[in-house]
Amino acid sequence: MMCKSRGLSDTASLRFRNVVLIALLVTISAPSLNWAQTQKNSDAKGVSPDSDNELDRGRIEVSTSVLHSKVVSEKGDLVGEISDLLLDLQHAHISTVVITRQPLESGKTQRIAVPWGVLSRNRENGIQIRCSAEKLARAPELDSKDDTTLLTRHWASSVYDHFGIKERTIKDDKPKSDVDYQLARATSLENIRVSNLGGAELGHLAGFAIAKRDGLIVFAALKVTAKDKGLQGIPLSAFIVKPPNNQWLLDISEAALTERTGFPISTWPATVDRGWSEYVHVLYGRPVFEGVRSAPNAVAVKP
Repeated sequence: MMCKSRGLSDTASLRFRNVVLIALLVTISAPSLNWAQTQKNSDAKGVSPDSDNELDRGRIEVSTSVLHSKVVSEKGDLVGEISDLLLDLQHAHISTVVITRQPLESGKTQRIAVPWGVLSRNRENGIQIRCSAEKLARAPELDSKDDTTLLTRHWASSVYDHFGIKERTIKDDKPKSDVDYQLARATSLENIRVSNLGGAELGHLAGFAIAKRDGLIVFAALKVTAKDKGLQGIPLSAFIVKPPNNQWLLDISEAALTERTGFPISTWPATVDRGWSEYVHVLYGRPVFEGVRSAPNAVAVKP
């Protein structure tokens, strides 16, 4: 009798394990299907702007598609064109957006900086800026000269103050140093080479996926040279940026990288939800929505 009971117990235990394994496989594999969805065909609404779920970021904007987009006012008047995105790579978000405009009176080309939060897609799928004409006219300008050293977090804070926008709260902020953190231009990172920890080239950056809701950088798209399978979506936390030339190193083995299926360059993932975020976290073993690490203080992590 005891032997029979044990047999039933073993059978039930085996069935339970099988059910758990199937559930895990469905959970892990289902998000990967989203790589094949296009923004046109995916009508998922994403999450509510009021959601507190840190892993649900909703719809995605592609940095290369945002650049050179026309910007219009709420009345439909042409304001200018987005000429650059200034990125806070350490905290994985867009700091400010650069708009190049042509004033009617002086005829002089003007570049102004605006927060990501004042921009949105309109019904015509264009980009609209939500602010008064007076505030826009007095927006902080970028010098026409080489202003690379001036584009810092402190400068970006003044842009947010001008537009009355609350700057995104950075969790677990690192101690402030004597040198203000330098922002990076998205245009300067186009096609930048990425190497492994040994210095051998792996591929190049092909743009960034940006959460429409709050401007977080969801991942960097990497075109791997060794294979022709599209792009790989890599969390910024898997990269190490090495001074003084800001060399980009990827802390993921080349073998593991080339084994994974990417997505077509014309078909970026449309949304980012909890399932996708957990999938990527397990796939690469790196945190999502965290920034790059800086050498020499960065510690390599085994793939």
